[in-house]
Amino acid sequence: MPYVIAYPGTAGSFSHGAAQDAFPGSACVGYATFPEAAQAVVDGQADYAMLPVENSFAGAVLPTYSLLEKLPLHIVGETMKPVRHQLLGVPGATLADIRVIASHPQAIAQCDEFLQTLPGVQIVPSGNTAISAREVAALGEKSRAAIASAEAAKEYGLVPLAENIQTSATNTTRFFILSMSAIPLDTPCKATVTFTVNNEVGALVRVLSSFAESGLNMSRIESRPMPETPFRYFFSADFEGEMDAAHLSRAMAAARPSTCQLRLLGVYPKAAMPC
Repeated sequence: MPYVIAYPGTAGSFSHGAAQDAFPGSACVGYATFPEAAQAVVDGQADYAMLPVENSFAGAVLPTYSLLEKLPLHIVGETMKPVRHQLLGVPGATLADIRVIASHPQAIAQCDEFLQTLPGVQIVPSGNTAISAREVAALGEKSRAAIASAEAAKEYGLVPLAENIQTSATNTTRFFILSMSAIPLDTPCKATVTFTVNNEVGALVRVLSSFAESGLNMSRIESRPMPETPFRYFFSADFEGEMDAAHLSRAMAAARPSTCQLRLLGVYPKAAMPC
């Protein structure tokens, strides 16, 4: 059945493409920011939100984890999308004309080697790749370009000045599918938790061992600073294995004494890597 899918950005963004791929035939609605896309689900304006969480080259997309810590949303699925960046300008522009390039900070990081070949060009971070492309088209200046997708070029009437400029040929972004319901989209084999640990020797080891002893394999762990508590950290971790209630409750119960806070963000099916 068709759903309403919220995503950050506008038509032609990679988040838009991921939403279309995961929910064919559904209505995909773009929002200016990550918080607005997530809040649309909380407010009942959308059934699911599609938010990027990790890039194979540039690493974690931390704003998504920040939202998951604040909002009552659950991860119910994930999807992977290959990312092929293009440098887009207005018709008639050439690479030599470009003086300003705008794009999302993640896209800029993913194209670092190419951008180093353009000395003197100003690199301007923006909220979204496709929004940058739309703004370049609206301004109509030959000196401006955006890093965005081939779909964004078609959407806004731009032309590629350089193609496939991402540093990694296998550049892939992982997206979380978020819902107010905790029901996974398919049989779950993966879980994501966030936690902080007690300030005591071995606390992190004990947390991770609790999941391992329950037969769950850690496939990823990320830490980030707690803004209000200097030199303390949030952790997020992914585990794979049997995601039945018995395994999870046993692991969570064993880990909890070594944590200040521990939250299960969701259990969900594992996405296949794109070809």
